Amino acid sequence: MSVPLSAVVVDVGPDRYPECLAVLRAGFATVVDDYGITAENTPSNPAFWGEDAVASVVGRGFSLFAVEDAAGIAGCAFAGPSRSRPGTWGLRHLAVLPGARHRGYGEALVEEAARRAREDGAHTLGIGIVAENTALGAWYHRLGFTTVDRTRYDGLVFTVEHLELSLG
Repeated sequence: MSVPLSAVVVDVGPDRYPECLAVLRAGFATVVDDYGITAENTPSNPAFWGEDAVASVVGRGFSLFAVEDAAGIAGCAFAGPSRSRPGTWGLRHLAVLPGARHRGYGEALVEEAARRAREDGAHTLGIGIVAENTALGAWYHRLGFTTVDRTRYDGLVFTVEHLELSLG
């Protein structure tokens, strides 16, 4: 699937970080209650990010891009090369505004991350999600991702499901 005709994928610069932060907060806020995620037990969840968090992720080598429609930024994600796994790129913090879901925007963001990773010579695109969010896991599986493992990390109230998409 490509980006719907009413939307485009754009790179996001610092002047639009606040707009992406609002999308990330809103997108992640829809599920935190379902999985017992709070600012106290998982402050790294984008639903609770402070003003500098977007710049911090970009500063760690991830590019930020978004799906923009007539109303503005409707979804965004970060992607970049893994520091520990050569040939692998990570997709991080993909979020779509609740009112803009089911329009193909999330899939367009995954496709953009995969395109960027391929252009950089990567063979794999990976992401970690809340394993208990089975609907999200099923969505990624429909896009071709496979589950690599599930890990329970100390300090988290959920299990992380690591998924990978082969770019070959």
